[in-house]
Amino acid sequence: MSPARMASGTPAPAALALPGGGWIANPGWDATFFVGSLALGIVLTTIALAAPSLAIPATIAGGILFANTHNLVTGFFFLDAENLTYYRRFPHWYFTVPLLLLTSAMGITLVAPILAFVMHFFFTNWHVIRQSVGIQKLYLGRAKAAEVERKLDATLIYAAGVVLNGFALWKYGLLSGTSPLATVDGQPAAALVTAGAVALLGAILTGRVLWVGRRAGRVAWQRLAFGLTGIAMYSPYLVIDNLACAFLAGLLPHYMQYHGIFWLVGRNKYPGNPRYADSWLGKLAQDFRVWVGLVVVAAFAMGLLRAPHFLAEKSPALMAAYHTPVMLTLGAFYGLGWMHFYLDGLLFRFRYPEVRAAILRYLKDPRAR
Repeated sequence: MSPARMASGTPAPAALALPGGGWIANPGWDATFFVGSLALGIVLTTIALAAPSLAIPATIAGGILFANTHNLVTGFFFLDAENLTYYRRFPHWYFTVPLLLLTSAMGITLVAPILAFVMHFFFTNWHVIRQSVGIQKLYLGRAKAAEVERKLDATLIYAAGVVLNGFALWKYGLLSGTSPLATVDGQPAAALVTAGAVALLGAILTGRVLWVGRRAGRVAWQRLAFGLTGIAMYSPYLVIDNLACAFLAGLLPHYMQYHGIFWLVGRNKYPGNPRYADSWLGKLAQDFRVWVGLVVVAAFAMGLLRAPHFLAEKSPALMAAYHTPVMLTLGAFYGLGWMHFYLDGLLFRFRYPEVRAAILRYLKDPRAR
């Protein structure tokens, strides 16, 4: 907006007509996968508080259906011939390093399981917070926001992640080796202070978006809604006293967002595209129910890597008898996650034109195909 137009108080035409109404895809899609993704975490939090005996079973089910599937769908990007041609130009980055991460995770878990879990915790949260910032940038782009707005939103989301995960480190005793399945003291006073800090970050974002919207003549509600989701995502730490359940409740919105991106690309890129007619992706895209079924089956198989340690934690005799295979399978479970975290940093590096061409241009309303 020009200085003269700002002074007159008349909004610029561009400010009144955001691309796609400001949505990444459309109101329904975004409400399900992006701006409304916090709802899934609220569901698990409600279960944990209302029926504590169901917290761990619900956590296991959510982990398989959402966490594991989100890790595994990354592999489908390697079935895309366009992507694969680009990945093969950098074989060490896209193939060698992921395998090294897998084997490293297994080795570290075998010799230093507490270190492996702490690394997994940090890698997970770094990956999740970066995705929140990345999706927020999409909404800021739709709103044609200035660079200062992008930096502000990123700072607020990162700050909330640091505050809430710092609280979690202390509350759950992660660095001292407390089991993720253990129930700890709720620390209500510290939780209240942490909640106040997070609320302040949310208030800053809200005030800024409304102020900018008032000056521009249109409020970017999508930016506000998703920004608050990114800030509040880890809030289950404040009220759930079991780390495994609280951690998943905080991550469920991330998993929904990732699936929203993946399925949006799939819906826009593969069905009816003659380039993929004879490919695996083209055939799977003809019926997404088959695609979903395959991913869920693979997710249950991935869950088998986590199951031995879950059982051994409750049985010292079992852990003593099968310590090495139990730790190696747990390390493989972590390693698949580390591969996913690393590869996502490459697969969605939109500053490269090849990546933008393969993914970014398909993040749009599938009804407009």
